[in-house]
Amino acid sequence: MTNSTKRDLHVLIVGAGTSGLLVAQGLKKNGIAFTIFESETSTTYQTRPREWGMTLHWGASHIASCLPEDLAARFHEAYADPSLTPDAVTGLPIHNGKTGDLILEMGADQPVRVSRKKMRNLFSEGIDVQYGKQVVRAYVIEDSSSHDNGRVKIEFRDGDHAVGDNVVGTDGAKSLLRESIVGFEDAQLTTIPVNLFNFSYRFDPELSLRIREHNKIFINSIHPDHGTMYWLSIMDVPDPDKPETWSFQVMQSWNDNTTPPSVDLATNEGRLKFFKARCEEYAEPWRSVGRAVKDGTTIPMDRLTYWEKSKKWDNRGGRMTLCGDAAHPMTPHRGQGLNNALQDASNFVSIMVSVSKGSATLAEVVQAYDDEVLERGQTEMDISLKQSYFVHDWDKLMQSPMVKIGMHQVKKGEVEESA
Repeated sequence: MTNSTKRDLHVLIVGAGTSGLLVAQGLKKNGIAFTIFESETSTTYQTRPREWGMTLHWGASHIASCLPEDLAARFHEAYADPSLTPDAVTGLPIHNGKTGDLILEMGADQPVRVSRKKMRNLFSEGIDVQYGKQVVRAYVIEDSSSHDNGRVKIEFRDGDHAVGDNVVGTDGAKSLLRESIVGFEDAQLTTIPVNLFNFSYRFDPELSLRIREHNKIFINSIHPDHGTMYWLSIMDVPDPDKPETWSFQVMQSWNDNTTPPSVDLATNEGRLKFFKARCEEYAEPWRSVGRAVKDGTTIPMDRLTYWEKSKKWDNRGGRMTLCGDAAHPMTPHRGQGLNNALQDASNFVSIMVSVSKGSATLAEVVQAYDDEVLERGQTEMDISLKQSYFVHDWDKLMQSPMVKIGMHQVKKGEVEESA
């Protein structure tokens, strides 16, 4: 690695999600200057109508390297159920949705459910986030008469701007920073014909207890007649002794070609009617969940996406790069998005430390970082995509990546085996 001189850095972080905040904590821990920007206002950032949990497993090992010791010791506060220990669950049970029979347990490394909101709040402690900053464009300044020549400039919609030595886009799957790096067309996501209902709900104490009797954090089922996946996971446990206070994440996903022609997915009424009708075809406790959801409940629906156009990008000599969902937005059915984002954040902090110490140049370490992120991200996007198709096809379910390799991080040589 090329020798360099010790230098002061100022890193610009675009996006105050989990990965962006973890990068900020890691840079702060190592005495590296940064500014972090978030497109949402401080109010909307905390009051999003939709909230969900994420599965943390192998990526947990990357958190402590970035967080200060006091926050790392409090990480359990981000758990959906803070009373659980990391070894409370060994994997994800998959059931036959029609009969309720256990098909298999999807292996994982000490999986826990974490709250996106709780994790962000914990990671943001001590971090000065600049809210309401939507990126218009970012570029390297090329003006030999300017003292900022060769640095990165971000322009925001409010007319403000920022200049730094490096910018990292941590602004999610629909990253605006990605557009500045690869161009608008190449940054766009590909939509696949898989639909997803995803909402949170509280149930009566009896049903709440019944759901968690199967598994403390999540249970999943696949219906053999149409391949609909029906997932229930714990999202928040304010009081472990009062199950009526618990909230659950309720998800159904299915391949669009199995949607009956008579179903109306364009209206909330039609989505709720379809959701309840599908629930009636399931064994317990999934059937009772559908019956418990009240009329008028909002049922959001999404189409799944991924970055099909992903390819090696021009990082402008190490000055512009990506991290987390901005670098590898993937479909959710293998639970890899958060874990890969945490590894990205840890790796990025590590290379910035090497530059600040003068042991490497920005250009060489960012290129090495990008190459690794791209290879790992493309591999997982591909495997997760296969999983999203296979999990909704009963005949292919047992050949799916989740059966062959579970939720473990993919190792070299496993890619072909998981196809």
